[in-house]
Amino acid sequence: MNAKTYLIVYYSLAGIVISLFTAGMTYYIIDVPIGEKMMFKIFLTILATLPIIGLLSYIIGACLSRRLFAISSCLNNINEDKFLVDKHEESITDISDIHDSIHQLSKRLENSIATLKEQNRDLNNLVLSLSHDIKTPLTIIDGYLEEIEDNLVSEEEMPKVVTVLKKETAYLNELSSEVINYVQSKDEVMQKEPIILKEFLHAEVCPLLRVSNEVELKCEINENDSINFNPIALKKILVNLLYNAIKYTSKGSVTIKLEQGRVIIEDTGIGIKKEDAEKIFNPFFCLDESRNREKSGFGLGLSIARNLAERNEYILTLDSSYIGGCRFVLEEVVEKNL
Repeated sequence: MNAKTYLIVYYSLAGIVISLFTAGMTYYIIDVPIGEKMMFKIFLTILATLPIIGLLSYIIGACLSRRLFAISSCLNNINEDKFLVDKHEESITDISDIHDSIHQLSKRLENSIATLKEQNRDLNNLVLSLSHDIKTPLTIIDGYLEEIEDNLVSEEEMPKVVTVLKKETAYLNELSSEVINYVQSKDEVMQKEPIILKEFLHAEVCPLLRVSNEVELKCEINENDSINFNPIALKKILVNLLYNAIKYTSKGSVTIKLEQGRVIIEDTGIGIKKEDAEKIFNPFFCLDESRNREKSGFGLGLSIARNLAERNEYILTLDSSYIGGCRFVLEEVVEKNL
């Protein structure tokens, strides 16, 4: 039963009850017996009232039905992935509140679905890249194992074969660890704390780096400069950024500094093309198109670093306008009041 029919039936029954109640109260108040003529007039009054009640019920029902149909259309559009853009203006407060709730729900669903689609694309790319990276070592391992089973490997060759198998197994183990770190970096909850940056660098980060004599590692951070960050996450980010900067800088310097709350790492290395400024943060993306495992690694380091930054309410970006090398910026996200 739709709204119009429901209201017509409901108000008609209500009209009959009210009319009968009014007639009864009239009889009780005047305390005069009601004759057949009076009963007939009361009956005609009720019959005359019913069409008026029915007409008013139809008008009110039609008005309410249009509003309910608008709500139903909004929900159907959301069901068909046609998310709402403009808010629906409504004079009835309760229905206006329903429209506002539906509009907010639509925005949340749109954002959630967009996020899921993006994560699905990332997952597909991750699986494809992962399958590419594990195919070569598995083929090598499988080939050597078959040769060993067929007694095609001599005793003299065995140590060399074992060395290759160990190397490929170590590669697979390291790759699996990196993938696990990448997955954890997307969902891990981070507990932040104040960190004295210069002290943290000298104690936790610099001992893990190897710098050639041709490269100078500069630290332009004041003694008491601090940021609010998770220590483990910050260590992983800084080690990754500084390691890459040193790796791709044959001569010159690698500098880390703090400016207006932003951690900046600059180098005088080979630099990165503007068109690759965002691609480098994609999982398994390697600037070295040859994908030489000894040179390019797995291509997960910067993806992990950006995920860890986001978990700490920071954003990691590459300043593509910087000339003469690379400049990475770790900056706190500031929410703007709209």
